[in-house]
Amino acid sequence: MKDKDIAMTLIDLGEVDGASAINRRALRRLTREPISVDMNVKVVPDTDRSLLSILVSCSYRAVIGLIRERLLVCTAVATFEVEDLASHIEENGQDKLLPTPLMMNMLGIAVGALRGIVAVKTAGTPLRRRPMPIIDLNTLMRRLSGPR
Repeated sequence: MKDKDIAMTLIDLGEVDGASAINRRALRRLTREPISVDMNVKVVPDTDRSLLSILVSCSYRAVIGLIRERLLVCTAVATFEVEDLASHIEENGQDKLLPTPLMMNMLGIAVGALRGIVAVKTAGTPLRRRPMPIIDLNTLMRRLSGPR
């Protein structure tokens, strides 16, 4: 794949309707338990319309009274229009990959949106002082690329 400028435009950014939930019952029982945060990323290309959507979700969990409880799940979506998207997709076996700089830029925007949504959702709850951890986009990119 050759390095070249890629024209992209952010056309939609927000929370995925119905994909976010906060467990207020578990939050009432939360004291000083450690909280783990898991992240998932899904990339949905629509080459016919030159659109690419990135769904980023996080799940806050804690063990409360010997039971692993989900405290919060939240999902954001960022949709981009990428000029001639199909020409930027590289096939690697069954995987389809986008240039790393393009994905890093898009992923940074999607994670930033998710961070804001989490801040709004957790305001006034015990999670308000436990923001989303710093995300290493390079590590997240390696996870997306899978084993090589």
